[in-house]
Amino acid sequence: MSDATDTRRPGRPRSPEAHAAILRAAMELALEGGLRGLSMEAIAARAGVGKATIYRRWKSKEALFAEAVQQMARTPEAPDTGTVRGDVETSTKAVLDGMTREALRIMPRLLADAADDPALLAAMQDALLTPRRAMIGEILRRGVARGELRADLDVELVTHLLFGSAIAHVLMSGGDTTALVDLPLRVFDTLAAGITR
Repeated sequence: MSDATDTRRPGRPRSPEAHAAILRAAMELALEGGLRGLSMEAIAARAGVGKATIYRRWKSKEALFAEAVQQMARTPEAPDTGTVRGDVETSTKAVLDGMTREALRIMPRLLADAADDPALLAAMQDALLTPRRAMIGEILRRGVARGELRADLDVELVTHLLFGSAIAHVLMSGGDTTALVDLPLRVFDTLAAGITR
């Protein structure tokens, strides 16, 4: 639970510096040892705070880690340039601008690492995947509504193709993010042109 939703208790005011140190410690530990070994005790030790300080802000390590991910990967509003292609191009740039290079490199690995932990996976999906998939879905549905895309378009499948290609690329390239600038647009152009002769 974050400070925004946590009920203020009497006593010493909460420190923004401690809050930032906790989020940073959670991400550092996840990078060093993966998500399975992530614990409130280790986070508290790395951040130099007591466990009570952490539990006053978050109910669980999943909630804490979800906020740490959100700090590294801001989700922009869905653009409306007038065309689906323009929206895909603009949203790709906005997503990349809203994420640190480190976040682009590690997020696919952390998603894979969370696969065996339902609570952590749900936290990662809520913080990283769901908002971005919703943005792509909105762009595609708008294209259908204005007649630019076919009425029977499988929005969910095309969303997976556009978004999933970026995740797959980072995983298979060992963390190389250089191709991400134009990859979603290249995938969109290939889909739009079709693959039949």
